[in-house]
Amino acid sequence: MTKSSSFSRSFKTFHKFLLLLLLFAVLLSRFEAGLAQTEIEAQITKGAVKYIEALDIAVVDFSPAESEYARRITQVVRDDLNYSLYFRVAEIDSFVLAILGNDMYNMDGWYQLGVHYLLEGSVREEEDMLKVEINLADAVRKKVIKSLKFEAKAESYRALAHSVADEVVLNFTGQKGIFSTKIAYVHWMNGEKEIYMCDYDGHNPHPVTNDRSINVSPTWSPDGGKLVYTSYKNRNPDLWVTDLSASKSQVLASYKGLNSAPAFSPDGQYLAATLTRDGNPEIYLLTAQGEIVRRLTYGRAIDSSPTWSPNSKEIAFTSDRSGYPQIYVMDTEGANLRRLTYTGDITDSPCWSPRGDRIALVLRGGGKLDIYTMDVTGENMSRLTNQGSNENPRWSPDGLHIVFGSNRTGKYEVYSMHWDGSSQRRITGEGENYNPSWSPRF
Repeated sequence: MTKSSSFSRSFKTFHKFLLLLLLFAVLLSRFEAGLAQTEIEAQITKGAVKYIEALDIAVVDFSPAESEYARRITQVVRDDLNYSLYFRVAEIDSFVLAILGNDMYNMDGWYQLGVHYLLEGSVREEEDMLKVEINLADAVRKKVIKSLKFEAKAESYRALAHSVADEVVLNFTGQKGIFSTKIAYVHWMNGEKEIYMCDYDGHNPHPVTNDRSINVSPTWSPDGGKLVYTSYKNRNPDLWVTDLSASKSQVLASYKGLNSAPAFSPDGQYLAATLTRDGNPEIYLLTAQGEIVRRLTYGRAIDSSPTWSPNSKEIAFTSDRSGYPQIYVMDTEGANLRRLTYTGDITDSPCWSPRGDRIALVLRGGGKLDIYTMDVTGENMSRLTNQGSNENPRWSPDGLHIVFGSNRTGKYEVYSMHWDGSSQRRITGEGENYNPSWSPRF
């Protein structure tokens, strides 16, 4: 055997070894990417919001291409997933199409573009109904991981699209998205204040009340079936409740004086509210039927704006017992009182995040009001708004978004933003709109 032939065989063996080693490295990297993806999916279900690693997903145009409903549903799903903070939705442009070779189901091409997941769907129109089928695929593993069917009236195509996006979020987090939720708010026009409701993104606004009176401070029951609010319908500020499924309203609490600022406990058993039945604005604990359980605050101060902790064991509220309004916390017996804020100006309207980690509030500075968040200890205050005056922050049920009222355009409208103050957008239009409240998931 010559040295050259021996060297040739050794080189070929070494070359094969290198190729196997390279293949192993590629497979290992993909395995680790998939493993990291699993860790991300577990991470985003945790309580405190620090950082969310968004997942890269492509939403392919639903078929058939000539269907207007398919186009609209595709766009709503993309908008929902982008808003969620859980996803980065890939833009499909000429560069992307070149990589894919115009094959929208080219898994290797999507993975090369950094996209891990692919959502595609089809829409079938049958008279006044829409039937939609979707497939959610993993571009790393090259397999469909979820297939679902949806059906709705054509006029409800947006609700159908929201349901699709809700299910995509459910697949990765274990909880549905917030895209089918509603926002209640006060609509002020022609001297009348009525309770209105719209989709989470501002579409489909419609009245809940039509009392030709003053209705304010709407709050949702934990099951989303009822709205409680203060109404002057009977010429006294009473608490009213509207059963949304039956469109029926009735008085819930009509104690002497003011009945205001209702807030349901997350377990649905109680309401906290501000009453003046004893002469001074104090916070009371009521049953869900409006009966007084106990008075929680005492003194000459004005105590108002109660908000519950997610475990229904504590209540944060506003009190001017220090000389100017600040935020305090107490338990449901009215004990274990502690002060959270020590600012030199007014703080008001606390709202406890459903994740339990932050409290949103309003703080006055420079003659105007802004939305802030802080830890439940009162530390790490973070300013979220800086245009106009901003009031009444309320959390989304996933704790990742906030709605609030703002007059930054010259009149009050309802806006939404992410938990860190980014992506602020107006969601209401006609008239003046404020005092929003975000529904639970349905």
